Parts: sequence; structure tokens; C-alpha cells
Amino acid sequence: MEEAAAKATGSSSILEKVDRSAFAEQTIADAKKALEASQSLDDPRVLEALLAAEKKCRLSNDPVSTKAVATTIVGMCRAQKDWPRLESMLTVLAKRRSQSKTVIAAILAEGLAAVEESGHVAGTSELGDAVETRETLLATLLALTEGRMYCELERAKAARMLATLKERDRSDASAASDVLQLVNAETYGSLSKREKVDFVLEQVRLLLAKQDLVRAYIVSKKIQRKTLHEDDLQDLKTRFYNLMIDYHAAVADDDASAPFELAQHYWNIYDTPCNRDDAASRSDALAGAALFLMLSDFAEPEASDMTHRLLGSSSSSGGSTLVAGGSSTTTTVGVVASTSSRTRDDLSKIEGGIFKRSLELFARDELIHEPTADQAAILRHASLSRHGPERLHKWTALFHTRVVQHNIRVIAKYYKQITMPRLAELLQLAPDDAERQVSHMVSESGLYCKIDRPAGIARFAKPKPPEEILSDWAADINKMLNLVEMTCHLINKENMIHKV
Repeated sequence: MEEAAAKATGSSSILEKVDRSAFAEQTIADAKKALEASQSLDDPRVLEALLAAEKKCRLSNDPVSTKAVATTIVGMCRAQKDWPRLESMLTVLAKRRSQSKTVIAAILAEGLAAVEESGHVAGTSELGDAVETRETLLATLLALTEGRMYCELERAKAARMLATLKERDRSDASAASDVLQLVNAETYGSLSKREKVDFVLEQVRLLLAKQDLVRAYIVSKKIQRKTLHEDDLQDLKTRFYNLMIDYHAAVADDDASAPFELAQHYWNIYDTPCNRDDAASRSDALAGAALFLMLSDFAEPEASDMTHRLLGSSSSSGGSTLVAGGSSTTTTVGVVASTSSRTRDDLSKIEGGIFKRSLELFARDELIHEPTADQAAILRHASLSRHGPERLHKWTALFHTRVVQHNIRVIAKYYKQITMPRLAELLQLAPDDAERQVSHMVSESGLYCKIDRPAGIARFAKPKPPEEILSDWAADINKMLNLVEMTCHLINKENMIHKV
């Protein structure tokens, strides 16, 4: 009768609640005794009796008793390590008609606890030697939590464990990444801020391992940079910027701003409070920031400004902030004067100050002659070889290019025009290579230069239009007349004093 009434109404919520706690307790106790006696879940007095009791409690609208019976069923399968039956019972119980959210959440949590307790994460799973068994159980948990907001935490954990299994046991980072992408952890209210950030970082890591760079960058945008500055997230901040270093190193061939982005990432690692007690990590990070500033395009104002501030120079514009930005984002990292002084002192202590001396060469309006005294030493730094010998070779070539570009800017500042042979001599390049570098800077960096090939002359002075020439001439005449008037006034003043 109760079952027919439930079918007629379509919902157990409108049925009058009947307390089945005593019945549930007695059925659970009998099932446990039967299991101890038979040591088999196939005994009709065990699971069959409990399933019948679960149905009766459910149709009686007693979620507390239903939860007790359902968790007992899952717990028995877990205790007997009967994983296929556990998977089956989870599916049956979760999909039963009019099943309450409380019961579903409880049995899924119990199933997840079974996998966690088995040592799955540590790599000593008791689920058997077959990876398929473990994978199927986690996939079932993941499927059962789909669309259930009250099981967000269990879904996130199941996805993380399944991804770990695929990456570790199957050596399939691509499949592991696909599993994690099913979970939008940043929207889960049941996860703490730290858990959300940690989950997103794992998504980014697997996407980078998968070489899905575009999606990795998009997913990384889910983490607000200001969130990483919170005191309890400092270790995650270091992880985040290390992942961003891997990303920008991977896209360096296609993104001209990548070196400057890398310089900012290394700076943020150096400026992380949890790293202040680790002198080696701080030194490596600060050296990396200085090194990638040398590899940055100094035509960009942010790179030049950050260089002067890192060196504690007074030539940068006012304020006490270290501008950090690029083609993708612009953020500002506050650096007070005491921090600038400390940074300058730390930089001068790294390997005898070779990074500070080298960075100062790029900050001065003087020609840099290759190889510099410290060039070989700084190019051996671990930050350049971190991503393999091929990338190291490209960084080395880029360093040479940045030196040439710096020298061209210095020459353009001091010369209105120069012969091409002399220009090539100053740049330590062949004439054709010198012309190629100048042409590249004209098209990419805003440098003005006109090359007269027949005459072999490069002109860096931009010709002024007649209106500007006339305006300058008028300003000079006005200035001269003011000086004459002031001189006459001073002469008359002296004459009057002496006459008196």
C-alpha cells in the first residue's frame, strides 16, 4: 500500500513520515550476524534483506533510517573488498526512485572513502592488480556525482584520483587532463579557496603536459593574481608562477613578450614571503628575473622601467611600484624603497654580482661589446637550461640579438647619420646582418632609420617638416631677443649703480 501510494503521488516528500529506526536497527544487526556466520554477501539474509529494508524505509519517508541501511550496504561491500559489487550497489542505491539527497551524498562519500582508504593515492591500492577495476569504480563515482550540487566535493576528489590513476598507471597525461576538465572546481561552493586554487593548478599542469597551451592559458585565468597574495596561499603562488614559467617558455617562439613575462614570474617567486627563508630559491628566482629582463625587448617601456627599478636606479619615473605587465595582462607589484634596496643588495651578492653588472650594461647608454666579461657565466644559469638544450640554444641566440638591438639604440641616440661599414663595425656584425637588424627594429620596435644603399649611409635623424622647422626657428629667435633684453637691463642697472 505504501509503495502504491508513493507511485501515485510521484514523490515521497508529501507522504507522512513513518519512523522505521527500530526496524532498520534490527535488520542491520541481523544482517551483520548473518554475514559473520556465512562470510558471504550472497547470503539472502545480508544484502537482499538490507535492500528490502532500504526500500521500506525510503517509501516510509524516513531518510535517517534509509541512510543507515544504505551506508551499511556500502560498508559491507567495502569491508569484504568486493569492489564490483560495491560499484553495483552504489549505482543501484543512487538511482533508486525518490532517493533522498542525504542518502546519495552519504553512500557516495562512503564509496570515495573506500578508494581513499585502499591507498589508491599513495600507489599501494588494495583494489587488485587490474587497473580497470580501480578505473571503473572511480568512473562510476564520477558519473553518479554529475549534476548533483550536493556532491561537489566528492566529484572533485573522484576526478582528481581518477586523473592521478590515468597519469601514474596508464602514463596517459592526455586522458588525465580530460578527466579534470570535466570538473569546474572554481564554481563549487563546497570547496575552500585553497582547494579550488589547487585543483585549477593541477588542471593547468596536466594541460601543459598535454601540450594544450591555449587551454592551459585560459584555465590559468581562472585564478585571480590578487588571490595568490593571501598569506595561506603562498606555496600555491610559487606553484602557479612555476607553471606560468613553463607556459611562457613553451610559447616563446610565437610570443615576443614571453621573456618579459618570464622575468615577472621569476620576480613574483622571489617576492613570495614563504621563500624568504630559502636563500637558494630566492637567489635563483632573482637571477632568473634579471636574466630574462636582459632578454626582453627594451623598446617596451615596462621592461626598461622594471630594469631601472630592479637596479634601484633613479632614472625611472616616479612612484614606488614595479610595473609588471605584458601583451596579455598588466599587473602591478608594490615595491617600497626598502624593498628596492634589499633587492639591489641581493642581486649584487648572486655569484659575485655578475647578474647585476650585466643588467647595468643594458641600463646604460653605452655600447656592449660581446662577449662580455660575465656572458658565459650568466648563460649557464639553470633558468635558461630548465626547458632543454634546444630552448637554451634559442635563449643564447636571443641574448646576442638583444645586445645588438641595445647597441643600435645607443648608436641612434648619438649619431644622426653613420656609414654602413662603420655601423657594422660598431655592432660587430657583417654589413648585411647589420642592415637586417636595423630593418627589423624599424618595423618592430619603432626605430627611425633611412638607409641610402648607393651612398652606404644610415640616417637616424628624422627630418622635420617645414612647419616644425619654422616653429623651432621662431622659438630660438624669441629666446635670443629675451636674452638681449635681459642683458640690456643688467647693463643699465650697473650703469645706474656706478653713477650713484
